[in-house]
Amino acid sequence: MSELEQAKQQADRLADDLLIGAPAIAAELGCSERQVYYFVETKKLPIGKFGKNLIASRAKLRRATNALTS
Repeated sequence: MSELEQAKQQADRLADDLLIGAPAIAAELGCSERQVYYFVETKKLPIGKFGKNLIASRAKLRRATNALTS
């Protein structure tokens, strides 16, 4: 397997894109945990629930915030 293929496999790992929990999402967004819960309640950003945990994709959050600010 070439270095390029290995790099692509690593970049495609779900774990590298997944944020689990309000603290992790807040750190990624640069906001408070309370604001994360507000975003969930108002459906302003693509944040979901998995059991008791909030989950979000870094890529989807980036696209959503770019759309909001453009």
